[in-house]
Amino acid sequence: LGVLEGLACFEGTEHRLSLRVAEKDGVFWYDLGDPKWRAVEVTPGGWQVVDRPPILFRRYRNTAAQVEPRREKDGIWRVLDFVNLRGTAEKYLLVVYLVACLVPGIPHPVPVFHGEKGAAKSTALRVLRRLVDPAAQELLTMPHDRNELALTLSTNYLPAFDNLDGLQPWQSDMLCCAVTGGGISKRELFTDSDEVILSFLRCPALNGINCAATRPDLLDRSIIFELERISPESRKEEAEFWRGFEEARPAIVGGMFDALSGAMGIYPEVRLTGLPRMADFCRWGYAAAEALGIGGEIFLRAYLENIGRANEEAITGNPVAAAVVALMQGLPYWEGTAGALLETLEKVAETEKINTRAKSWPKAANSLSRRLVQVKSNLLDAGIEIDSLHTRTGSKIIIRKVSENIVTTVTPSQTKEWHGFRRDGMRDDTEGTITETVTVSSLEKPRNGAACDDGDDSDGIFPVLPADEKNKNAHPLGVDADDIPF
Repeated sequence: LGVLEGLACFEGTEHRLSLRVAEKDGVFWYDLGDPKWRAVEVTPGGWQVVDRPPILFRRYRNTAAQVEPRREKDGIWRVLDFVNLRGTAEKYLLVVYLVACLVPGIPHPVPVFHGEKGAAKSTALRVLRRLVDPAAQELLTMPHDRNELALTLSTNYLPAFDNLDGLQPWQSDMLCCAVTGGGISKRELFTDSDEVILSFLRCPALNGINCAATRPDLLDRSIIFELERISPESRKEEAEFWRGFEEARPAIVGGMFDALSGAMGIYPEVRLTGLPRMADFCRWGYAAAEALGIGGEIFLRAYLENIGRANEEAITGNPVAAAVVALMQGLPYWEGTAGALLETLEKVAETEKINTRAKSWPKAANSLSRRLVQVKSNLLDAGIEIDSLHTRTGSKIIIRKVSENIVTTVTPSQTKEWHGFRRDGMRDDTEGTITETVTVSSLEKPRNGAACDDGDDSDGIFPVLPADEKNKNAHPLGVDADDIPF
């Protein structure tokens, strides 16, 4: 055994181990986690279950087996029967997010579910976990030790943290590292100089009564889902609910692979400019939305609107940012020293009942500058620009109102058909590129925007049109393929 181990270490081929998803030579692989070590091979031409995949996967004690995927037309849309989402835009974002989770090697946004008790927040996390990364222990508590959190992130592809009342700054920072890729190094036990490196690029998910993500850097990487309490007449027994979900799960998982395969064929054609922070997810999400028949531009509108909500959470959750917004409501311009600004903001905070005893409220002028840097990008998205002017007599802070940020998307105008839906914004007689400007803070109503009566505040922006049972191309959510805007 020692000789064989030595031959393997010094003469054997080295393989990279992957957790749940992997990519090799342009092919995506998904580990089913079953005893036979089978995996799903996904290419632009389709998907299949392979008995002996060329990729080596790593499994941990919490890794559980995925169900056998089943091909079913529009199977992925059945997930909406088991998640308590009220708005059409949020439904689109969730479905696209599920598909994007299967894409290896890119940052994935953090889904943050919040709402009052009885809103099925934990159930939503369980559904996501079973579809993307089944586990023996589906819901996890947030560790209060850095090494323990790093271990949890390294051993779970989609760690679902349940019932959070808030996050400490270091926990929020480590989740940001998990989204974009990071890790920690620590001393190996019972050694003096050996080290253990825990690295991770994961898809963490959170829930809580209040929005657990409060720091601007984590909110920039999040998708916010607000859930409403389920009425007594709509509530189901646990056994009945999960029995229905398990019956639908093979079709949902198969639909996720169908959409991923379609997105892989569309992705090389997608060209977007003016992207938000999660640029890779945005581009893959656009391709997935096209493959699903949602439309890439509709996905972008939904995602940008959600970014606006996250930006509002970042501003309202930060007392300094909230005070600056209140100050600039009646002013187009402000200039002065950091000390003068702190004195002015304290007066505004007293008027607006903003808590100046919070830990994040600066106690001196030098700490105010650091607090402003943390929320500078969020305030800019809200139309408030902060700048510094250094002179011989000292430094000044300049605050001014600016126009709204815009995101411009450019798509190739080659006329193609994907899954029965024409590329957004294309015309047969068009050459070159088509440019569409989307305003982040106030999205205009689509040209054919029909109001949908589903309780969503974005009625008219993401219309749900009456479904035609006779129309074979009817969209799963009721949008006719010929009536999708743009």
